[in-house]
Amino acid sequence: MSISSSANERQHTEVKQTQGIRSTSPITLSEWSINGLALIRIFVGYLWFQQLFWKLPPDFAGLYPYIVRESLHTIIPGYGFILQHTFLLSCTNMQAAVGCTLYVPLAAGVWSAELIVAISLMFGLFTRAGALLGSLLAIQLYVGLAYTEWIWTYVMLVLLCLALTAIPAGRRLGFDQWFAPGLQTAAKNHRVARFVSWFA
Repeated sequence: MSISSSANERQHTEVKQTQGIRSTSPITLSEWSINGLALIRIFVGYLWFQQLFWKLPPDFAGLYPYIVRESLHTIIPGYGFILQHTFLLSCTNMQAAVGCTLYVPLAAGVWSAELIVAISLMFGLFTRAGALLGSLLAIQLYVGLAYTEWIWTYVMLVLLCLALTAIPAGRRLGFDQWFAPGLQTAAKNHRVARFVSWFA
């Protein structure tokens, strides 16, 4: 998919017969469509950012009841066992993180990952990497909380993040619009730049 905002570059999708194989020309998005995708990206990033405030460091107390609920109501057998032997290891109280040995460092990892997703999506900074991480976090939320909340909540979040992974939405109203051309130029000669350029 090619994203171009120039009205002169818009073309109708044409189906061509090439040696018996049907192919279509690239889809070119209008200025409004590109800006709409950028606003959706910013909105999803703000959603992740807003969710940081009810589980703030240093104790991440707001996250604890959700981890307990995930360990009790998971939709995948064995996931509760993993949570009980990592996040909830040595916990003596189901209401507060008392005596937990690994809870704070692991909760800090979750909080940091959500902060990375928020920054990536809000500022269009390696947007596809942030959206991919957001998809993984949303899948984890779905696995743990689908039975305790409206089942489609986290599915929609997964699909939004997957859509932002598929489309380079950070190339409009984001830092990726400045990084992408340089990375694509470097990608011609360097494998690492070729890999990194996909995420911008």
